[in-house]
Amino acid sequence: MKRQIITIAIGIAIVAVAFGGFGYLSNQREQPQKKAPPVIKKYVDTKPVVYSDIKTEVISYGRVKTAQSLDLLSEIGGRMHQGNVKLKAGQKFKKGTLLFYIDDSEARLNLKSSKSNFLRDIAAIMPDVKIDFPDNFEAWEKYFSSLDIDKQFDEIPETKSNKEKTFLATKGIYSSYYTIKSTEVRLRKYRYYAPFDGSIAEVTMESGAFVNPGTRIGRIIRSGVHELQVSVETSDVAWIQQGSSAMIFAEEAQLAWNANVTRISDFVNENTQSVDVFLAIKPSNQKIYEGQFMRASMPSRTIKGGMIIPRNVIYNGSEVFVLEDSLLRVKTVNIFRTDDEIAIINGLEEGVELVVEPLINAHNDMKAFKRESKDIDLEKKDSKETELSKVSESKDSSVTASN
Repeated sequence: MKRQIITIAIGIAIVAVAFGGFGYLSNQREQPQKKAPPVIKKYVDTKPVVYSDIKTEVISYGRVKTAQSLDLLSEIGGRMHQGNVKLKAGQKFKKGTLLFYIDDSEARLNLKSSKSNFLRDIAAIMPDVKIDFPDNFEAWEKYFSSLDIDKQFDEIPETKSNKEKTFLATKGIYSSYYTIKSTEVRLRKYRYYAPFDGSIAEVTMESGAFVNPGTRIGRIIRSGVHELQVSVETSDVAWIQQGSSAMIFAEEAQLAWNANVTRISDFVNENTQSVDVFLAIKPSNQKIYEGQFMRASMPSRTIKGGMIIPRNVIYNGSEVFVLEDSLLRVKTVNIFRTDDEIAIINGLEEGVELVVEPLINAHNDMKAFKRESKDIDLEKKDSKETELSKVSESKDSSVTASN
């Protein structure tokens, strides 16, 4: 038992001596020198505030549409046939060209029948006119001789008394005559002639099909007369003046056209939630197509005493940072206009250094310096020194670990 106690005591003594020796040796080793973290200066891009008169413009995009587009509708029923041009999309035509017609054989025969009845009625009243109205008989005789059922009838002779007018009315002359004129007008609806130079944009009925009154046959567009419909934000509409000049650009072809603002809608388009503005494109030698996507530049009002700045330097709606005595200061500005990239402001004193780059985690009275070309080199140098310091600290920690 006594031997076991002695053995345990010797073990404890050895452990105590080992811990004591380790602590002594640790105190004798020289501690690594701690380096203070490098001071990183905050540099910002600034620009002195200078005001001037700024000519503004409204930029928007839209598609070209023909200024005159008509639907081809049949006003009567029957068998439809193409006219002097093919009823195909893209087919061009001149003004007055017969585009299509409806078979009018039956209508023409009915018109001739009505004319024949009218001739009969005139012939029947001629003896009575000669006796009762001899002063106007010559006019009626001349009129009767000029009637031709294959041609349009002229106006009936003017009556010289109420008695003569009553006589013609009771004999049905007026009724027969205006029935013929109505039939002649209706007969013209069987043929549709082009009202302008243009082309066929769409065809919905083929030649030979039977159509009813109101049937849509296709759509035609006028050549050389186009307009551009663009969507403008409600905040920008007040800057556009109706009748002002504008420029239209086809960016993919690097072409441009002159235009004028012709109409401005007084309601918001439900699809785009913006206001539609229409620009008439002036004809030129450069070809333009319906449906082509274009960019419109519409000059607007001139802003007196403004400055253009990047939009992304504005915070909280109307606040910017300025640099005063190496400190960032928050200032409130007046905003005239904004778009996707820029804003036009005033409200700052001229000469003040305005920060023209977006800042992250910046605050009022934050220390900062104006960036110049030499400062860029200093920033790079500080960055390299920081990296070297990190490498050095890493090496020291490795040595310590090995020891």
